Amino acid sequence: MSKLLERSVAWLLQNRRGHDAGLIHKSAPFSKLPDSTIVLECNLGPSGSNIPTEYSFFQRGLFPTLQWPAQDGAVEYLLVVEDPDAPLENPVVHGLYYGIAATTTQLTNEDFEVVGDGCAFTLRGDFKYGLNRHKSVYIAPRGLLGHGPDRYFYQLVALREKLDRSKLSTPASKEEIIQQIEGNVISWGVWQGIWERTE
Repeated sequence: MSKLLERSVAWLLQNRRGHDAGLIHKSAPFSKLPDSTIVLECNLGPSGSNIPTEYSFFQRGLFPTLQWPAQDGAVEYLLVVEDPDAPLENPVVHGLYYGIAATTTQLTNEDFEVVGDGCAFTLRGDFKYGLNRHKSVYIAPRGLLGHGPDRYFYQLVALREKLDRSKLSTPASKEEIIQQIEGNVISWGVWQGIWERTE
């Protein structure tokens, strides 16, 4: 798509953003836990920081380093990355990861490397990745040229019981995950990064 055409499309879709109600932490399993309690830290700065170009689709597409304190009672973690400002009906899932060990308190870019031939959807950090819009491990921030800033929500969820993988597709979808975490959420936290494509 040419830059002129992309800017024109972005202008037409300027007001199609802010689909926050569709974020996973706004779904039914979180109704009794509306406020985050996990302090999720990132190497890119405090929540609300700009995402550097190196971490975008246009350069290295790195996954930021995330860190958090261990959660009492957690048996595993779930991590979902979503953009509610993309000009679509629902937030775009950029990454969906489950089966993250309860002993894990940090994830780095290396943890998101595919192990083996990829058929098992297993990553180096010894957890699984699910379905995103591109059917890939991770969609780095891209955004439409001229559409304005997009917010990327990195949402970490502590679970009291392991997901039943026999009831998940390969790869698992966000909808399937939501069904399984009903009544299973101990705590959650979010780090938000901002990305805007300007050229």
